[in-house]
Amino acid sequence: MRKIELFLKRYIKERPLFLSLIRAREAVLFQSYLPLESPILDVGCGDGYFARVTLSNNFQVEKSMIDVGLDVKGSRIEEAKKINVYKKLVTYEGKNMPFKTNYFSTVVSNCVLEHINDLDLILEEINRVLKPGGLFLTTVMAAPWERNLFMTKIVGNWYKDWMRKKQVHINLLTKELWDKRFRDAGFQIKRVEGYLSPKACRLIDFCHYISIPNLISYKLFGKWVLFPRIASAVYPEGWLAEVLEEKVETDTSGAIFYVLEK
Repeated sequence: MRKIELFLKRYIKERPLFLSLIRAREAVLFQSYLPLESPILDVGCGDGYFARVTLSNNFQVEKSMIDVGLDVKGSRIEEAKKINVYKKLVTYEGKNMPFKTNYFSTVVSNCVLEHINDLDLILEEINRVLKPGGLFLTTVMAAPWERNLFMTKIVGNWYKDWMRKKQVHINLLTKELWDKRFRDAGFQIKRVEGYLSPKACRLIDFCHYISIPNLISYKLFGKWVLFPRIASAVYPEGWLAEVLEEKVETDTSGAIFYVLEK
């Protein structure tokens, strides 16, 4: 079984389908760089679930693998305390990071930068706390994402604008503009790869509506998936994986994976 199918199976048992699709694809990209060099900083760590699934050995977390998980106050970082992924969790105001210069060997950030108001400041801060020669691995949503949404194709631009507000996408940039922002912050681009084809974008958007019962379940019971075995049996992971792995030019991809070096 392909690695992406394994990630899909794991995610679908515990998270909504739309989120499972994109996170499974991203997990494969990040895993290609394991083991990460310590100390490691996870910027925008959220509840830590992505780090747990992506960086664990056969999904079993035996010890804290990431030195620091960082997120803003009011995020889901409190939930990360329940899982054994981070040695330390830190909240901050979303601007200046409370770490020494040239401290971390690796920084990771998964689908966070598109949500940040002070993007240039945060990129400069990531560059500051990263050691010379250190790697910054990050995924970002890009401008083609909203153009390729399933409902945008049906009802037009008002849906695109509504989803941008709903998803709090402040920085949906073209590849050219993402490249420039990273270079302006002092990074060298070592690898860049688009990973969401137009078909994959439409599929993920359509699955938002399939996933409404998961939202209700989370609101009522605090769990995204009440019956994991049923959820895992229902969805055709093989076909879903084929759609997610469809080749796409970086300029037309709905999301982009970057490997950056200080």
